[in-house]
Amino acid sequence: MRLEPSEEMMYRRMDWKERLLLLFPLLGILASVGLLMIGDGCWRICGIVIVGMAAGAFVVVWVVYQGIQRQIMPIANCFLEVQRDCFVAVQPFRDGEYESCRIYFEEIEGLIEGKRGKGFYVRISGEGRSVVQRKERGRVMFVSSEGYDGERFGIVYRKIQERAPETTNI
Repeated sequence: MRLEPSEEMMYRRMDWKERLLLLFPLLGILASVGLLMIGDGCWRICGIVIVGMAAGAFVVVWVVYQGIQRQIMPIANCFLEVQRDCFVAVQPFRDGEYESCRIYFEEIEGLIEGKRGKGFYVRISGEGRSVVQRKERGRVMFVSSEGYDGERFGIVYRKIQERAPETTNI
């Protein structure tokens, strides 16, 4: 069974990025009004509060914008596939990098479903044929459900759960 993600997830992220870009001029206008209030003299305290709030909101929006920017990337070659003896996943990671894995069912030590159906974690044994390729090396791989149909992703999870050794289902 092979699943390929829809591009709707990336389009939503791009929409959020564009909405955040609209906030920058609005925050600039708000800061300008605060500076005018500071210059007036009798509204100095309110002006300082407004400029401080605009600057704080600007920093928060910038951090969120950068986080979303790092996650926007093509998903044309991404997939999740359950084969006879293993499962293979290629998914976007961040900053234009992808993470991939080929995990053999007999090497799975733990399989844990994530919160609110956002994916699942797979813990593999130390040395074996399984391969996890990403920046951070480790024995745990998170397979994200973003972009996949929730029902079909659940079927893939159950197939992996059935084929993995019985002691691994946590």
